[in-house]
Amino acid sequence: MAWLVDASYNAGHVTLLLLGARDLDPIHWTDSNFLPYHLTEQDEQGESVKKINLFTQNELTLHKVNYNRKSQKDINAWESEIDPALSYVYDKRLRFGVLHRFDDNAWLPQITLDSEELTRFDELFGEINQKDPLKYSLVKDAYSYTNQPVPQVKQEKLGLPEGSEEDYYNAFLLSRIANLPLSRTYMNYSVSDWIRSMLNTHYRAHNILIPNPDELRLGDTRKYVTGALTIAPESGTYFNMHVLDFESLYPGCIDVFNLSYETIRCSHSECQRNLVPSLGYNICTRRRGIYSALIGALRDLRLRVFKPLAKSSLSNTDKRMSAASRILKLFLVSSYGVTIRIHGLASPLLAEAITAYGRHVLQSTWDMAKSSGLKPRYGDTDSIFLDNPSKEEARGFIHSAKNRFGLELAYDRVYSVCVLSSAKKAYFGILPNGEPEIKGLSIAKSNSPQFFQRTFEKCLVKLSEGRQSPVDFELAKQQVPDVVREAIRQLRAGKVDLADLEYRVELREDPQEKSRKTLPQAYQAARLLSKVGKKASRREIVGFVKVHPFRFEGRQFTVKPTLQTSLREINIDDYVRNLISSLSQSFEPMGIGLDTAEAKLSDFV
Repeated sequence: MAWLVDASYNAGHVTLLLLGARDLDPIHWTDSNFLPYHLTEQDEQGESVKKINLFTQNELTLHKVNYNRKSQKDINAWESEIDPALSYVYDKRLRFGVLHRFDDNAWLPQITLDSEELTRFDELFGEINQKDPLKYSLVKDAYSYTNQPVPQVKQEKLGLPEGSEEDYYNAFLLSRIANLPLSRTYMNYSVSDWIRSMLNTHYRAHNILIPNPDELRLGDTRKYVTGALTIAPESGTYFNMHVLDFESLYPGCIDVFNLSYETIRCSHSECQRNLVPSLGYNICTRRRGIYSALIGALRDLRLRVFKPLAKSSLSNTDKRMSAASRILKLFLVSSYGVTIRIHGLASPLLAEAITAYGRHVLQSTWDMAKSSGLKPRYGDTDSIFLDNPSKEEARGFIHSAKNRFGLELAYDRVYSVCVLSSAKKAYFGILPNGEPEIKGLSIAKSNSPQFFQRTFEKCLVKLSEGRQSPVDFELAKQQVPDVVREAIRQLRAGKVDLADLEYRVELREDPQEKSRKTLPQAYQAARLLSKVGKKASRREIVGFVKVHPFRFEGRQFTVKPTLQTSLREINIDDYVRNLISSLSQSFEPMGIGLDTAEAKLSDFV
C-alpha cells in the first residue's frame, strides 16, 4: 500500500513516485510499456480505438498514434496536448494523493467507503441517487478520497520546497480533487489546470473523446460576455438591513440549470423551448451535463460536509476539513471564469449562459421580494438587501427562493445601520457589535491616503454609537462634522506625516512609453524617480503626494514621490478638497452636509 504523489515521463518510461503506507519512504516505480499518443481520423497505421463524441454521444472509430513529443507542435489531432505522465495516470485510473494497493503488477486506487462512512454519506446525499445518478457517483468518489487521512511527512522528502503545514494540506487535498501531482499543486494555484485535469480524468474513465479547444467554443470566438446584474441602490440610511446571499450562485446555476459544454444548443426537439433567459439558444433537458454534474458535486460536498466541519482546531482531522473547504471554494469561484478565455476550457456560449441565469435569479428574487411586500433596496450579483424585514418574513422568503430555484439563499449579515450611496458597489454598514464594514467607497480603497482612511474610521466610530435607534443615530450624525474639522485643522497645522498623505497607485503601462503632454499623476512620480536613478516599471506600485503645481521638462506636474518631498511643498487645499469630496460620497445619503465649494473651505479651519 502506498500514496501516489507524483508521475513523470521520459523516453518511453513512466515513473510513479509513491509513499509507502508503513514507513512513508519514497517508492519509485517504473512502467516501460507506455508511449504518448494522439487520436486521429486519418492515420490508419495507428491502433483502431472506439471513442464517444461528447456532443453527439455517437461512437467514433479513431486511430491511436504514438508520437515523439517534440514533433507535436501544430499537429491536427485530438488529445495531443495532454502531458504524457498525466495521460498514463488517466488511462490507468490512478488518483494522485490517494492510497493505492499494488496487485498483479499494477497500482489500484483505494477509494471505497466502510459501512459507517457509507451510512453517513447516504444520510447526506442519498436523495440525489435517484434523480441525479451522475452527480451522485461523482460526489461519492470525491467524498471517498477527500476523507482519506493525509500522510504526515516532511516536504523535503517529496522534493518540495519548505512551506507551511497549511500549504502541505492544501496541496494534498487539491492533488486528490484535481488528480494532479503534488509537485503541481504545492503552492501553485492555477485553477484552470485543476479543472482541466478533473474533466480529462472523467472523460478518459468513461471513454469520451476529449474535445479540442475549437470544438468547445462551438464556433464562438468572443473573449468577453455580459457579466453580473447590479440593481441600482436606493440611496439613503437604513436600519436593520438584512443582506441575503446566494451561496455559490454561479456554481449553483451551473448545477441546477444543467449548464455544460455538451448541453448548449442540443438538437433534441423536446429541449428547444428550454431557452437561456434573454438569450436565443437552448439547454438540454434530456441528459445530464458532465461539467454541471461535476461542479454540482463539488458544491454539494463543500456546503453539506466540509464547510460545516471546518474548524480552527489543531487536530489533523480538522486541518483536513479546513483544507478541503478552502480548496473546494477555489474550484467553485473559478468555475465560471475559466469558461471565458482559458485555452482548452473556454466556451463563450457556456460562460454567457452562466451569467444570464445568474442575472435571471437575482432579478426574479428582487421581484419576488417586492411582490411579497418586502422592501429590497439593493441587489448585486448574488446578494439582495432587504430593508427592516421581520425574522419570520426573512426566513419565509429564503424558503420560497430555495423552492423556486433550488439554490441556497442564506443570511449573509444584518446591519444595524446601512448607508447606501447612489453609486453601485459602494456602501458601508455598521454591524450589531458596532464594527463597521466598508465596501467599494473611494475613501476606503487601498490607494487612498492613510490620513483619509483614519478620518473616515473616526467618523464611523461616532456613527456606530447611534446604531441602537434612529433617534440615537441622528445625534451621532451631528458629531461627524466636528471630526472632519479637527482633521482639516491638523492638516493645515502641518501635524500630519507625509507618509499618511501618500497615494499608492499601480502603473498599468510602462512609464517610459508614456509620452503624452499631460501625464497621469502616478507617471509623473515615475518620471521624477527615474531622474534620480530609480526606474519604475509596469505593474510596480508608486507612492506620491500632491504638491503645488510646478514645471518639469516642459510639463506641469502636480505630484512628487513621497521621499522627494517636504511638508512645506504639500498642496493643503487640494487635500482638503479631496478629503471632503471622498467623505461626501458616504455622508450625503445620510443628510450630513460637508460643503465642497472652495469658498466654504474656511468654515473647516
